[in-house]
Amino acid sequence: MNEKKIGVIKKKQYYLLIKSIIVNLAAMDEFDKKILDFLQKNAKLTAKELSNSLSLSQTPIYERIKKLEKLGVIKDYVAILDADIVNKGFIVFMNITIKEHSHKSRKVFIDKLSEFKDVAELYHTSGSYDFLAKVRFANVKEYRDFLVDHIATVENISDIDSQIVLEEIKSSTYINL
Repeated sequence: MNEKKIGVIKKKQYYLLIKSIIVNLAAMDEFDKKILDFLQKNAKLTAKELSNSLSLSQTPIYERIKKLEKLGVIKDYVAILDADIVNKGFIVFMNITIKEHSHKSRKVFIDKLSEFKDVAELYHTSGSYDFLAKVRFANVKEYRDFLVDHIATVENISDIDSQIVLEEIKSSTYINL
């Protein structure tokens, strides 16, 4: 089979997968949404605890959670740390403009920034800048060292505009359903 046919087959498989996910998400009922709501607030809740709150037996709740995991609605379970206690409360948002916007140049830039463990979040944005990166450090010296030792090695950056967070007012992983 030639590469072109393989590419067409992969696109069709991808399309069917996306369509399947959309159909399954559309079938998400109020119980699924309530389960997700509870788990977003406390992922350590057991099926038994959820059953008490939702008036649904444990087995259907367990099966619904497994279905939501399989569909990718539930991506992972994590511990959310207190940044101040672990000495990473210094937050900077970096608005970054790149020189070249070709697919290859963007990919190299994204891959390089994604390698840096201090980059907590990275977004491709519209507007005056091309990317927004959220980084965390103990202090301004660590941020300066990050700029000099890491960011300076990344090719294709034309401008960086940094905003240092003075106070974190609200931070949440919660998605309102």
